[in-house]
Amino acid sequence: MKKVREPVSRERILAAALEIVDAEGLGAVSMRRLGDALGVEAMSLYNHVPNKAAVLDGLFEAVLSEIEPVRRSKSWSLDLRHRARAFRAALLRHPHVAPLFATRPAVTLASLAHVEAALEVLREAGFARGEAVGVFQVLVAFVVGHTLGSTAALAPDAPAPVDYTSLDRDAFPRMRELA
Repeated sequence: MKKVREPVSRERILAAALEIVDAEGLGAVSMRRLGDALGVEAMSLYNHVPNKAAVLDGLFEAVLSEIEPVRRSKSWSLDLRHRARAFRAALLRHPHVAPLFATRPAVTLASLAHVEAALEVLREAGFARGEAVGVFQVLVAFVVGHTLGSTAALAPDAPAPVDYTSLDRDAFPRMRELA
């Protein structure tokens, strides 16, 4: 009996791309590699995604799709805190995708919906248009930057990490407490 191959779709392409990135990093994604992963010629992928940039935009979208919708509360700051934590959790599940959030804008309708939801919270809280955008950009930059910083591998020539437990108790009580 001949095995029936599941048809290629944008969703399957993005799922394969996310698997590749999770296992090997962003540099491993290519149309040829995706075709191999799906058991098809790379050229057939162009029937579903126009180019590699669309795959990268789709990865952006795929990670955001893992964020559960935040139920609105009476506190805009609490709502944004929940959004930030959910965003960070999604990035931590796929740390190799985090650089996309530092370098690519949200362009797909699905990713723009997340921006819209956050801007709505801020506008309803009384922030002016420009302020709302600025607050949102700072929030995203903080989450992405912190995630990148906490998941990046140390360079081979990086200095040895500090032994925080050896710091002077009086001069660094909080650092010792964290250690």
